[in-house]
Amino acid sequence: MSSERKRRETFKQMYMYMKKCVESGPVVPIQDEWLQSILMKIPPHLKVSKQQNQRINEIFEEVKIDFEASTRKSMVQHVLLKPSVKGLDNEQAGPPPVEPVGLDYSSPWHESFLKAQSNILANLWVTHHSMQVVLQMCQADLEPLLMVDLSSLRSQGPIDIEYLRNNVLLECEKTEDKLMQRWYPRIINVFGDEQKFKGIRRDKFDSFYSCVTTLISNQLKDLVTRSLQHLVNLFDLDDKLQLPIFHLELTFDEGNMEFYPSFQDLEECVMLVANTICSSMHSVPTVQSWLTGAASAVYIDTQVADYIANQALASLKHAVKTNFEGPQDHMDFFVEKYSYLVNGEAASKIESFMAEEHSFQDYCEYIEKFSAVAKEIISLDSIIHFDMIQLNCEDIKRGLVEFARKHIDTLLERLTKDHREDNKDICSRFETIKQRCLKTPEDSEEMMDMINFVKEARTTGVTELKERITESHKRLNFLLDVHMFSGDDIELNSTVLTWPKTIQPIFDANDDLVEASKKAGEQELLQKREKLTLELEKLSRRVADFAECGELDMMQQYVNDTRAVHKRLTEAAEQIEFINKEEELFKWDQTKYPIVESMHTALEPHQKLFATILKWQRAEKRWMDGEFLKLESEAIEAEVDEFWREIYKSNKSFVTKSKKAQEEKKKNAPRRKKLGDEEVEEEKKDMMVTLCSAIMDDVKEFKV
Repeated sequence: MSSERKRRETFKQMYMYMKKCVESGPVVPIQDEWLQSILMKIPPHLKVSKQQNQRINEIFEEVKIDFEASTRKSMVQHVLLKPSVKGLDNEQAGPPPVEPVGLDYSSPWHESFLKAQSNILANLWVTHHSMQVVLQMCQADLEPLLMVDLSSLRSQGPIDIEYLRNNVLLECEKTEDKLMQRWYPRIINVFGDEQKFKGIRRDKFDSFYSCVTTLISNQLKDLVTRSLQHLVNLFDLDDKLQLPIFHLELTFDEGNMEFYPSFQDLEECVMLVANTICSSMHSVPTVQSWLTGAASAVYIDTQVADYIANQALASLKHAVKTNFEGPQDHMDFFVEKYSYLVNGEAASKIESFMAEEHSFQDYCEYIEKFSAVAKEIISLDSIIHFDMIQLNCEDIKRGLVEFARKHIDTLLERLTKDHREDNKDICSRFETIKQRCLKTPEDSEEMMDMINFVKEARTTGVTELKERITESHKRLNFLLDVHMFSGDDIELNSTVLTWPKTIQPIFDANDDLVEASKKAGEQELLQKREKLTLELEKLSRRVADFAECGELDMMQQYVNDTRAVHKRLTEAAEQIEFINKEEELFKWDQTKYPIVESMHTALEPHQKLFATILKWQRAEKRWMDGEFLKLESEAIEAEVDEFWREIYKSNKSFVTKSKKAQEEKKKNAPRRKKLGDEEVEEEKKDMMVTLCSAIMDDVKEFKV
């Protein structure tokens, strides 16, 4: 690197270092008096709102920064001399520029200035003394005034949107009427004296009164704008000390949870208030139209600039929306946590629950679950305070609790129904026991059934029913706290609980009834046994009489008699079976009747023989007396042989029986002959054997 270049670099570095040192030196800040002087020059209406004050503070901060930067720059220019080296071309250094020399300070424009001044005096009516009077009157009367002063709304507590709407409309009308009755006549009086305006040519009246109208219009617009800004300031998100409080309710209507009034209603109310303020003072006639008495009045333009109105409305909408977030979150809390009570979810689960088999305890737990939800809802705060809204939740709480209790009632109805049915079944079981215990048995079997039934009822039956009554009592204790029983249910519950005491006298009455029935049954059984014994004796003699029946002409009668006897024997056997059963019931020794079987055995050969002989007699008569051409020898021969065999078998049976009887008789009979007497008692011949022999002879004779 060349020495020249090194020198330039050295100068440059030294200059930058010294500049830095000078700039880092202390600097006297701008004096507060200067800032206050600047602030005093700002019109008061530009220092009202918080936003305006914030903007002024930002500008002051910028002025301070620029003042300090300018001071440091001036220090560098006065202290340092910029070297003529490359790289410092943009640096400003050295003393400030000197005053110019040789300038022309003549005033060739003075005449044009005077001419313009004269033209202004002739046409610029704002400088007219009447304008000053009007301006002072407007500043004195309108500047401290607002179309509607809402600063005390918060101190009034929660208000309805209807109240705010009506109050603003009424206050705006009052303010407008007040101005039209007091302020406006004074304005008119300023221009009422024509002598004060002789200096104004008639062709300049329109221009003059146009200026008057513009002046009044600006003052009225300022009044409306300040009133609108006052409303916007009330809803300032950073300053909520004057924020009005609206009264809203969370309502519950037909299963829907919603605000009343709604967010849209609230927003529309605030917008209506702003629009009402913006549209106020629109009926102020111009001074010229008032003085001239024009047929159609011309009104002063008091319409606020669109950008101001739109900005105010947007700010109000944003404030209302932001302040409504808290209440909306609170309603979302109700919707998220309790919507299942009203959207059918809980009802569907309850329906599925009741369709399944569940115990009483399961129902109690399910009911307690909904009861806990209802208690939880009731315990929630009824009034919730937010910055802009006081939210009344009483209606939504009441609606949700009613739905929860509706679900509880559904479960209780099912539980009560099951409880009622179980109680009815318990009473039915006790009534059945009562009827069985007090019913007089018709026979011994029925009496024994009663004894067994009562025995089981005393032990297993009543014990089981008492356990069921205990469970019913537990259910009743629970239901009494949560359900209102009808008169019939109360009577049924009382009956169930008193049955254990009521049934004991019934059992005692049954014991007496059984004892009496048992005695009567035993007496009746003894009578049946005696009657049966007599009947069997008669049948025994009748069966023995058949051995003496040997008249061939009486065969039909014999057959009928044997059949009758056989029937009576069958009935006697049935009676014996019944008596034995009764004896078993009474735990007596069973009576045996072997004679019945012996009579059956004795009757059977006689019945068979009589039937065979009767059949032979009929066949013989048919063959001998019937049509000859219809007879068939082979068939007749076969039937005759069959008769022969049957009679032969019967004869053989009777012969064998007769021999056995004679041998038994001889064996058991006492000796009636004396020693050395060889005479033997003549044996009596059996009548059945004789009868069989006679029929066999007839058959042989018929075959020949």
